Amino acid sequence: MNQILKCAGTLLVMLCCTSALLAAEPVPAPPPAAGKSFTSSWGERLKQGGPAALVQIALSIFGAGFVFERFVHLRRKNLAPVGLADKARKLWRDGKFDELEKLGETDPSTLSHIISFIAKNRQSPMVEVSAVCGDMASRDIANHNQRAYPLGIIATIEPLLGLLGMILGMITTFETVAFAGSLGDASQLAGGISEALVTTGLGLAVAIPFLALYHFFKHRTAGFGVMLEEDVTNLLSEWLMAKQPK
Repeated sequence: MNQILKCAGTLLVMLCCTSALLAAEPVPAPPPAAGKSFTSSWGERLKQGGPAALVQIALSIFGAGFVFERFVHLRRKNLAPVGLADKARKLWRDGKFDELEKLGETDPSTLSHIISFIAKNRQSPMVEVSAVCGDMASRDIANHNQRAYPLGIIATIEPLLGLLGMILGMITTFETVAFAGSLGDASQLAGGISEALVTTGLGLAVAIPFLALYHFFKHRTAGFGVMLEEDVTNLLSEWLMAKQPK
C-alpha cells in the first residue's frame, strides 16, 4: 500500500511539473520557410508513417486479391443456379438418368454435383443419400467461408499495425525531444505525434472496409447455403420418398 501511495505521489508531482512547464511562456517556433506550406498531400503523409505504413499498404493490396476472388466466385450460379432444380425435375420425369448423372460435368455447381450423386445412387436408401448430400453441401459452404477468412484476419491485424507504428513513432519523437533538450517547444512534440498517428489512421481506414466485406461475404454465403439446402431437400423428398424408379 505504501509503495502504491509513493508511486501516486511521484506521478502527481510529475504532472504538476509538466503543467507548470506547459503553462510557461512558450518558446516561439521558427517561422516557416518562404514558399513552404504546412499542408501536405496524402502521399507525403503515408511516407511519414515509415515501415509500418508500408506493411499496412502491402497487406491491403494482398487482401484486395481475396476481395476480387470472392466477387468473382461467390455467385449463385456456382452454388444453386436458378432453374437447375426445375431442369433436373424434367429430366427425372423423362427418365433421362444418364443426363442427370453427367449434370455435374456439363453444368458444374454444388447443386449439380449433388443432383448427379442422387441420380447415381437413386436405388439407395434415402437416409444414406441425404446424409452424403448434406456433407457435400456443408463442405462447399465451408470452403467458401474459408476463402473469405483472410479478410477477417487483415481487418484484425491492420489496427494493431497502426498502433505499433504509432508507438514506434512516439518513441522516436520523445527521443528527439529529449536529445534536443527543448521540452517546452510543443511544435517538435506535435509534429512527431502527427506523424505517429498516420499509421493509426491508415490501419482504421483499411480495417473498416475489410471487416465490412468479410461479414458481407459470410452473409452472402449463408444465404446461398439456405437456397441450396432448400433445393436439395425438395428434390430428395420428391424423388426418393416416392416410389423409386427401376
